[in-house]
Amino acid sequence: MCNLWSSPFFENTKISSRYTNTNLQGVEKVKVEVYTESLCPDCADYIINYLNPFFNNGLIDIVELRIIPYGNARIHLDGSLTCQHGEDECYLNIIQTCAIRLWPKVMDWFPFIYCLEKLPRAIAAQDWKSCVEPSHLDLAPLVECSASPLGEKLELEFAAETNRLQPPHKYVPWVLVNGEPLFENYEDVARYVCNDYHGDKPAVCSRLLFLESSRSMRSSVDACYKTESSLNFA
Repeated sequence: MCNLWSSPFFENTKISSRYTNTNLQGVEKVKVEVYTESLCPDCADYIINYLNPFFNNGLIDIVELRIIPYGNARIHLDGSLTCQHGEDECYLNIIQTCAIRLWPKVMDWFPFIYCLEKLPRAIAAQDWKSCVEPSHLDLAPLVECSASPLGEKLELEFAAETNRLQPPHKYVPWVLVNGEPLFENYEDVARYVCNDYHGDKPAVCSRLLFLESSRSMRSSVDACYKTESSLNFA
């Protein structure tokens, strides 16, 4: 288990003034929040096949995208943290959290997380540094953050945010659009974004808005479920 002891408060890192929740038209962007965990195969699939296209089809220009890497982890009374897919997942969650905090612009941190999620799960915790240079990030700040109380503090903040969800999340990926959970329709996130945006829409929206939901609400989806049995600590 990873021990997340109480840490002293750290000063906020500087956030770029170019990080904004409006686009060039001055129209409010659609807020998309994705609650994930780093070694959940369904989260990896979602990031690779559903979020990454935003950067190619123009949707990223109308979206304020957040990823919250905590998922189905548990914080115990002694301050220790147990993750659904083991200690490697706890470690990688903190790595992702540090990247998001150190480089707040989505165009900076998303390529790094995308690269991490494409690594084979069995070696991701050992090979994560191979994603730093291709993503044009700096290794030293990531190592320092993840190995220090700052990384632990930031992960605890994401834990608190995840645990405050109403309704509580049932599985990950758990997706909210403008604060509303998509539940089993999370794979239709692009269509929801187009529907909720009130400015000039990217061309891809013309097709998406005429489509019905690709699936009806189902009792189960491809996801990592938050159940006692799934938290096998292995």
